[in-house]
Amino acid sequence: MTLMIVLGYFLVLIAIGMVAYRRVRHSTDEFFVAGRSLGTFVNSWAFIASLASGGSVMASVGSALALGFPFAAALVAGAPVGFVVASVLVARPLRRLGKYTVPDFFNSRFDSPMMRVVVPVLVVVASSAYIISQLKGSAIVAGHLLGWDYQTALWVAGLVFVLYVSIGGFLSVTWNDIFQGILLFSCMVGLGVAAFSAMGDFPTAWNATLEAYPALTGAADAHSTWSYVGAFLTWATAISVLPHVIMRVYSARNVRSARVSLNTAMLLYGVMMLIVAIVLVPAAATLLPNADVTDPDALFLTLADRVFGPVGQGVLAAAVLAAIMSTTAGLLMACNSAIGHDLYRGILRPQAGQKEVIRVTQVATWVIGILCILLAINPPEFLIVLYTAAVALLASAFFAPMVLGIWWRRTTAAGAGAGMVGGAVLFGLAFTMDLPTSSEVLIGLPASFLLTIAVSLVTSSGRDDDVRDAWLATQATDEAAADAEPTR
Repeated sequence: MTLMIVLGYFLVLIAIGMVAYRRVRHSTDEFFVAGRSLGTFVNSWAFIASLASGGSVMASVGSALALGFPFAAALVAGAPVGFVVASVLVARPLRRLGKYTVPDFFNSRFDSPMMRVVVPVLVVVASSAYIISQLKGSAIVAGHLLGWDYQTALWVAGLVFVLYVSIGGFLSVTWNDIFQGILLFSCMVGLGVAAFSAMGDFPTAWNATLEAYPALTGAADAHSTWSYVGAFLTWATAISVLPHVIMRVYSARNVRSARVSLNTAMLLYGVMMLIVAIVLVPAAATLLPNADVTDPDALFLTLADRVFGPVGQGVLAAAVLAAIMSTTAGLLMACNSAIGHDLYRGILRPQAGQKEVIRVTQVATWVIGILCILLAINPPEFLIVLYTAAVALLASAFFAPMVLGIWWRRTTAAGAGAGMVGGAVLFGLAFTMDLPTSSEVLIGLPASFLLTIAVSLVTSSGRDDDVRDAWLATQATDEAAADAEPTR
């Protein structure tokens, strides 16, 4: 039964991709941002499906027991704050820009030849690392429930992801995300209710959990305060610059819809993480007294086996795969758009037509996807730590230049470039040092701000002023009329 549910789900994804292909094959607007037609309801669930990844859903339970609740809480608490930051600081100006990708923003705001190369490359590198963690999660799910070995599950799940993204582009990703977001939220609530009922006396279960796992409270935790601050700050800033999130902002029908969708997704995500923290963590410790925290990423599935029957396990497997697929698909779109739209058409062949760009993007999807599958054969432990490092790189490189570029008129191309490269390089150097887990962003992000501000103050040109004025002109359109457009 479980096998039939999961395989049937895979077939539905591919079928949706084939249907979407009929709309996207001639239009880059449809392929990259679903025609900018997504209303609030659709984008809210799509946002939550994109952000509720294999790490935040599947790995959080085991990671809390293995790494300590303060560290896990710092990781997941940053994301709701990040939704608010993105809604306040970047949603309006980015949606008004009317482009496709993160590199599009930097090209429009700064028109820097260096950024035209550096930004897409950083997007591909960081997104690929994020994809690897998601592919590991999908292989764990498929292997656990279907009895496949890790490599078989990895190739089957990975190729399905690549296939439906390459066929249907962002439109198929969005259609799937609506269903995936609703399914995931419903299953998390259902698992929380089932686990709460199975625990019996809840206060007793919590006390027993704290005795069995002293690291849960941080009492025996090896992590420092810098780890907690770094983990929180990573997600509080990264949401504003994550490529697959920004593409959803571009795809919204209007500014108001983009901002409301972000805030709605924040509430949905917060509810799911509260269920994990308050119910599923003590349930895992109570119902699985011999739980092996050396393999924390699989503990969530073991708990589901304990409280659900075969049908419930199959539906939950589809829900977890949905979370992983949504994030992976969005990241694949970020990578293929960086290659096809930003590098190929933006630099190598500006005269390329829409069909040609879409073909190049589809090829890029397969190349990136297969490369990530190969790299995921021997992945590192702790999904949640791996993908947090990937998004911390993006936050260190992009957050300061983007926010200052939007809100500080004095920001120059040289300043933004210095902040971007300096933040990324210093983050990379810090990552090679023996620093507290997830604290590298505390070096990269402040350095990026300081470099952007300092270099901007000592550099300026008439060309910078012209580019800035052109950017500001795009923000001075009729806001009232745009925001009054109906949402759905």
